[in-house]
Amino acid sequence: MCPVPAKPVKPIISLPSADKLKRDMTRVAVLLRKQLQIEHAPHISPQAQLVKLADKISNVRDTLASPPADWSPERKQAYFDWAAAVVAGLRGVHPGLDGVFDGLYARRLALPRQAKRPDSSRA
Repeated sequence: MCPVPAKPVKPIISLPSADKLKRDMTRVAVLLRKQLQIEHAPHISPQAQLVKLADKISNVRDTLASPPADWSPERKQAYFDWAAAVVAGLRGVHPGLDGVFDGLYARRLALPRQAKRPDSSRA
């Protein structure tokens, strides 16, 4: 006969694993870094703003041309929106580059909005 545990097992089993906690902490760190970029952008030197603006333009251009295969349409949209929030704090440092970013940001609308599913009507 198997002894009955003195304490219920379910609360122990339902505790988050160390791996899940690590993933959650990593995600929080990423979100914090992204938020800090948004908040910090307006306060850096004009030279640093130019570098950051050029970097966002390059990253958005790359994402439009060749998005990561594992990014959902929602993930891509979230990236574009975050980049736009950072760039909002850089506006005016170079109006020409502001326009380049705006043109690229507008192109995100041409991306598929949802993942394509196989057509199950064909056999």
